Amino acid sequence: MSDLMPTIDAEASPLYVVNGLHLMVMVPVARDAVAGLDEAYTEASLDLTTGIQSTGTTIDARWKVTPDHQHVLLQLYGRAPKPFELAVRFEVQTDRERQGFLDMAAFGDTGRVSLWIYPDKEDAARAAVALQKRDAELFVCLGIGVEEDMPCRTLHRLARPPHTVP
Repeated sequence: MSDLMPTIDAEASPLYVVNGLHLMVMVPVARDAVAGLDEAYTEASLDLTTGIQSTGTTIDARWKVTPDHQHVLLQLYGRAPKPFELAVRFEVQTDRERQGFLDMAAFGDTGRVSLWIYPDKEDAARAAVALQKRDAELFVCLGIGVEEDMPCRTLHRLARPPHTVP
């Protein structure tokens, strides 16, 4: 993979659903955002809807806060079925946006945060509604479970003043 990770602006802020000590985070990421992601969506869909064992989908993820605290990046590293790298950039311009990420970090300190990606914001919203209606099958079929226990400690940086270069 290259040193320069392709970056897209987030289509929408992450959606969150709390299920006991589990926070489920849903992020829209377009199928065509980067080569290899469409195949990951297809493989995940085949696994869950056809019962046919595919090659599987493996995507690693991590959060990164820019030094000026104006953006949070969700960095995705596709491993299978095809390798890819992609960063999804979220703007952090308002107190509400900042607090959403800080709440996620705080939840991760005491509970589990899972990350799911969906082809668009409508599918992410449908997934959130499916969770609230306890329709796990629809929730899972709409997207990809990326991380079951997503590390969120780095998001605590948003509570401190941004790093400035003199």
